[in-house]
Amino acid sequence: MPATEETRAKTAPKCGAHLRGHVVNERVKHWFAKAGLVSDGRPVTSHGLSAGGATDLAEAGATDQELEDAGRWAKGSSIPRKVYVRPAQAGKKDPFDEVPVHNPAAVTED
Repeated sequence: MPATEETRAKTAPKCGAHLRGHVVNERVKHWFAKAGLVSDGRPVTSHGLSAGGATDLAEAGATDQELEDAGRWAKGSSIPRKVYVRPAQAGKKDPFDEVPVHNPAAVTED
């Protein structure tokens, strides 16, 4: 059903107002698809923008205060490190490190 002037007046943000969360999510999904990107199975949301920024900052050695300032979290908040930076810590462990690799030089003949 197309939007009417009446429904637009009720739901559209007023000039200068913030975008609603669902609109930002829709835009992120749209841009992701338009760019031809493919998800690794996890949902694509605007939350990834905050998580990606915090992760990049943490990997670059940002302090807790720098993370708080960049993400506009409250001073002393544990949220940036506990929720948003966790992927950076998990990303340092390569699951393929556990896979044995064939090394022809190490083979001994019986």
